[in-house]
Amino acid sequence: MQNAFVLNAQSIALIRELGDHMPGGFFIYRAEAPEELLYANKPVFDIYGCSDLEDFKQLTGYTFKGMVHPEDYRRISDSIVEQIERSDDNMDYAEYRIIRKDGAVRWVDDYGHYMDTDEYGGVYTVFISDITERRARITSTIDRQKATIEDLNQSFRRLHAEQITFSRVAQALAKDFFSIYVVDPDTESFVEYSSTDAYDRLGIEKSGENFFDVSRRNMARILFPEDRDVFLAIFKKDRVMAILERDGAFTTKYRLMMDGEPVYVSMKATLLVDQYGRHLIIGTNNINAQMQREQEFQKNVTEARNRAKNDFLANMSHDIRTPMNAIVGYTNIANSHLDDPAVVKDSLEKISSSSHFLLSLINDVLDMSKIESGKMQLSMGECDLEAILKRIEDITSLQATKKSLSISYRRDGLRHTRVRGDELRIEQILINIISNAIKYTPDGGRVDMLAEEEPTGDAHKNLYRFVIADTGIGISEDYLPHIFDSFTREQSTTINRIQGTGLGLAITAKVVEQMGGKITVESAPGKGSRFTVELTLESSEAFGSGGGANAEEDVDLAGRSILLVEDNDINAEIASMILGQFGMDVERAENGLVAVEKAKAGRFDAVLMDIQMPVMNGYEATRAIRALEEKRYRSIPIIAISANAYDEDVRDCLAAGMDAHIAKPFDPQELIRLMKREIHNAADRAREG
Repeated sequence: MQNAFVLNAQSIALIRELGDHMPGGFFIYRAEAPEELLYANKPVFDIYGCSDLEDFKQLTGYTFKGMVHPEDYRRISDSIVEQIERSDDNMDYAEYRIIRKDGAVRWVDDYGHYMDTDEYGGVYTVFISDITERRARITSTIDRQKATIEDLNQSFRRLHAEQITFSRVAQALAKDFFSIYVVDPDTESFVEYSSTDAYDRLGIEKSGENFFDVSRRNMARILFPEDRDVFLAIFKKDRVMAILERDGAFTTKYRLMMDGEPVYVSMKATLLVDQYGRHLIIGTNNINAQMQREQEFQKNVTEARNRAKNDFLANMSHDIRTPMNAIVGYTNIANSHLDDPAVVKDSLEKISSSSHFLLSLINDVLDMSKIESGKMQLSMGECDLEAILKRIEDITSLQATKKSLSISYRRDGLRHTRVRGDELRIEQILINIISNAIKYTPDGGRVDMLAEEEPTGDAHKNLYRFVIADTGIGISEDYLPHIFDSFTREQSTTINRIQGTGLGLAITAKVVEQMGGKITVESAPGKGSRFTVELTLESSEAFGSGGGANAEEDVDLAGRSILLVEDNDINAEIASMILGQFGMDVERAENGLVAVEKAKAGRFDAVLMDIQMPVMNGYEATRAIRALEEKRYRSIPIIAISANAYDEDVRDCLAAGMDAHIAKPFDPQELIRLMKREIHNAADRAREG
């Protein structure tokens, strides 16, 4: 019997409509030159950035050669011919570049099949999809794509053999799915086309009325029990149609019980509207293999994270116990040598050094916790880079001197030093990197810090570049890609002798990222490292005269009356002794309620307020003091002195009416500086009325 391809308006419309609703690009072209295209669906137009067939023809000449990047065509053409000659089933696969209408170069994959036809001679039928973003991660198997192509080739042969009908095209396309349902959304009559024996064995009706009621009844029977309630809640006609009207597609995922095992299935529904009416096309597909790969991947990721955290905890246990051992050991030594001032002094210095290191460990962990939980926020304000860099120089030059390192600071390339930014975080970034450079550079080495500025094209913003280079031990090529990862440290004999959590650079990188900047590193073992930080900062000229700082220094704290609100006896004793050393008179309140009563009865120059206390906490006590009738209670300095040290804790303190915040354990000099500032500011407020 001679095959005949019957072509009429209805068959053309159905091919076009069904082809345009396929999940990817599909086209057919003659094998002989000039490789003229016989058909291309709308997803192909979309891949090439074309709006319609005429647009596509103008771009490609409607030939296969016109579809391929000129530099790739000869290679791809030869490869296809060679693959077809070697293939028993006339299949080929290729990946090549295309040039879209907008000039963008994209990668596509091409699953093709060669066949001989009476009407057109040799032709290729091709599946095509854009793989630019996922090219390296394609996990679909070639065998499945071959089967899909073969199914569509069979459909194409039927188009040559007899009059095309809607049901036969749908049935051919169904072979790429578990099943395809064609539903009349108005009458809910339906026809189902399945392509697998396993799906047929589920005992689902092939056709009938009341599609949604029938489907819900069937699904209640065959759904995996844990997915049943969720699916039945969303798979209702009014809800599905509303989503289709809003989004153009309805998708969901669930598990079916097949041969006693749960199997993941995806469902996608689209609404086809044409001159023949409305049709709801619902396709279901077996995605069990894909889900298993994803679950395995997530399992591996989780295990890797757990290993990293376990390693981190092991390192932390060692790093915490090391300074703690020193603190306990030298405390015992001091206690047993009370009659030897030199031994006591040496022990106290080492206890102080170890306690500062222990505090830095805790601060690193807290900073990383804030960053990973999304709770770290920038405190943007006016700051002076010149002053920041001077403070950094004062701090780090002492560290370098102790190791006999040469260190230089160059900032003559800065022209606009007054900027808007988070002063604390800028300082933290640079101190972390410089301290690391000093830590990992052997005695007698060198560390250099360069600060420079470049215009950005925005008159109000400049790019600030900070380069820290050292002659230290360097970083191995294997570890370099992980240098900014959390909970990691390079393992080497040299590095393992150096204390640290492995969080410093991770925190630095996260802070730089949050500030919209960039951090890079160049390094080689034995040749040192070079870190570069780039921050775009807004210039600011709105700075005061600077006279306030000198006025604050002139504040005399001797004889000042201080209300210390602290529930912990040891903390209260430490604070009282420190304040007493500066000549202040300290009165203690054990909780917030007592503090309010004492504030009413006495006149205090400042209040140091703990936060977490019994009876009444620091926030409540502050609000109560500020609400007292006398005007002086609105200006009295109230400074939070608390272990609650997160950014949101500081904001909560200020919102409650406090003037400043200092975290425990506090630096006595920092507390004194803060008290002088706030007492000075309170005096200014009182004078202004």
